[in-house]
Amino acid sequence: MKCDMKTVMKGGLGLAVLIAVAYAALPAVREWITAVGPFLFFLICPLMMFFMTKGMQSGHSDNESKKGEPTQMPMPQEANVGDRRRSLNHKIERLDT
Repeated sequence: MKCDMKTVMKGGLGLAVLIAVAYAALPAVREWITAVGPFLFFLICPLMMFFMTKGMQSGHSDNESKKGEPTQMPMPQEANVGDRRRSLNHKIERLDT
């Protein structure tokens, strides 16, 4: 998982909107928002990485089968290296003769 530019821009825009709304709606904390706001923008990437990894970890229960056993993906034919090697060796032998 990476913190790509599109995700950071969405988070930054959301944070800017949140700060603007808080600044307009809460006049008592305007000084605090002005002081802390810029530092929040530096924390966008680490905070988004934290929440994204937590979100990824919570999705693992969906991938398990109903019996609680992990499902096994079928192996593609190319994954069986021994058969593929024997097939290629056989073709090479035919070309040599």
